[in-house]
Amino acid sequence: MEIAEITEIVEESKDVKTFFVDKRFDAKPGQFAMLWIPGVNEKPMSFSYRNGFTVKKVGEFTKKMHELCEGDKIGIRGPYGSSFSLKNGKIEIIGGGTGLSPLRFLAESIKREVKILLGFKNKKEVFFEEEFKKYGEVLVSTDDGSYGKKGFITEYTDTSFDYYYVCGPEMMMKRCSEILKSKEVEYSLERYMKCGVGLCGSCEVGGYLVCKDGPVFKELPEGFGEYKRDRTGRRIKF
Repeated sequence: MEIAEITEIVEESKDVKTFFVDKRFDAKPGQFAMLWIPGVNEKPMSFSYRNGFTVKKVGEFTKKMHELCEGDKIGIRGPYGSSFSLKNGKIEIIGGGTGLSPLRFLAESIKREVKILLGFKNKKEVFFEEEFKKYGEVLVSTDDGSYGKKGFITEYTDTSFDYYYVCGPEMMMKRCSEILKSKEVEYSLERYMKCGVGLCGSCEVGGYLVCKDGPVFKELPEGFGEYKRDRTGRRIKF
């Protein structure tokens, strides 16, 4: 584990912040690190930059993360897991919510213009729109129509592209797999993790460990979108 100092905090939206640190990691897009806050816990976070993590405030750990200030220190171990492969041809990136974190790093790494679809619940949750515009054409949708197109982002998926990258809410990703079942797709999955190195089994889905076999998969494992595991390892239905 490395101890890193927070050098900059960017408020992306009401509940989302990006934390930049004074160390750059040899990470590939799609990989994650385990972030540790002294006296709290540690959690997996995807790299949104080689030296940055984009975090939504949703629970105890992320709430504490949002209370940190520039100059504070956190522990970081990693990078872990599989990464996106960088493909040629026409590419569409589809993301929702904090699933945008690894996709931002991916879009930067592709180094050519791509089509990018970003889905959110409402206008207040929109972030990274201007960031993604650096890398290609961007379409934004909100469930309630308060910003951009109205409806789920999956409604705007264009099946004429050669390759797709998807990360976001579980049911959004499952719907993408149905729409793109005959296409080449890479999915980045999120699961509760304790260790990040394949020992605890808390991130198991369909016989795979998201921390070791993923988080990037070419097909969604069996059971994805149907159940997840809580911190005790018990299966919980969606």
